[in-house]
Amino acid sequence: STTMPKNGPSAKKDEGSKASSGPSGTEDEEGKEGIIYPEALDYLRRGGLLEYAPEKTCQMIEEAKKEINIPIIASINCQSPRLWSSFARQFEEAGADGLELNIYFLPIGLDSPGAEYEEYHLKILEEVKKAVSIPVAVKLMSQLTSIPYLGYKLARAGCDALVFFNWFVEPDIDLKNLKTRNVIGKGNFYQSLRWVALIAGRVDCDVSASGGVRKAEDVIKQILAGASAVQVCTIIYEQKFKVIKSLLNEVEVWMEKNKNATIDDFKGELSFKKQELTFKGVGEADAYFRAQYLKTFTRAK
Repeated sequence: STTMPKNGPSAKKDEGSKASSGPSGTEDEEGKEGIIYPEALDYLRRGGLLEYAPEKTCQMIEEAKKEINIPIIASINCQSPRLWSSFARQFEEAGADGLELNIYFLPIGLDSPGAEYEEYHLKILEEVKKAVSIPVAVKLMSQLTSIPYLGYKLARAGCDALVFFNWFVEPDIDLKNLKTRNVIGKGNFYQSLRWVALIAGRVDCDVSASGGVRKAEDVIKQILAGASAVQVCTIIYEQKFKVIKSLLNEVEVWMEKNKNATIDDFKGELSFKKQELTFKGVGEADAYFRAQYLKTFTRAK
């Protein structure tokens, strides 16, 4: 997701790209070390994100709805359970066409089983779905016990889309000053590609790809894996919104070359379809991936 900061790229310039824009509302305050995005600094200067997020994000949504005709997807991240539905309701009233729930926590409790964290996702989704009528996506982190199982449960609970994955600041150690610090985490394109391919078409909701997408080839690969949408962020900050039109033009050139009239003509063509995950007399997935693992080394030789 990305916001539309006052001094950042104009949302209206994005309209011709046919891409959705995503203002973001967050409750947490990140450490200042290593933050590169302008809206993050804007949040921090105000001294408290809890007060800033709903008001300013609603204002951005309202302004964007007046200027552009593409969907506005509002992104939410909270720590307090009660605030998820509150933020969601405010963003819907401001005109958001959809919501993306950025659910993140670090599972460090020695006495907390994986099921407890999975249930946390489901409870948040349930509360938000009660509060709004617009589509709701859940952006997952990659550190989960069973991504397929949780994805299946979220889809059953009414989730409209799953987003793989959420990327955050990472810890580092400053050896000179002997202190910890945060650095900007980088999206792992191939990790996202793997799970888009594994989940798309197997759960009753859309799948979106996020992380490490920097060129048209990356967009095409994610769609072939089964993605219904592909998110980009960092390259927009680097090259402004003009890069989206460039990406789309290159995708269209590839489609024409491969005789694809629409996205649906090739979406999911290289996903791990359900029938491919089952081997007669052998367990699911395990045999498939072992075969591919051995095949990789055979080809390398």
